[in-house]
Amino acid sequence: MEITQLKVGMWVESLHGVGKVIDIDQQNNAVIIEHKNDHQLRSIECNEIIDQPQLHTGCDRYY
Repeated sequence: MEITQLKVGMWVESLHGVGKVIDIDQQNNAVIIEHKNDHQLRSIECNEIIDQPQLHTGCDRYY
């Protein structure tokens, strides 16, 4: 996923699970996410993020 498409507060999915973007590191092309289930923080490169249009801001479920 392109870093320009990401915003703080949006939900994203990666191989590590679903999490909320809490910071964007443009210099390293990565984001820091807080995992939905255990609230652990993890830095993930943007190319690891799965484009999931059904996972949108304000909702942590698929529709």
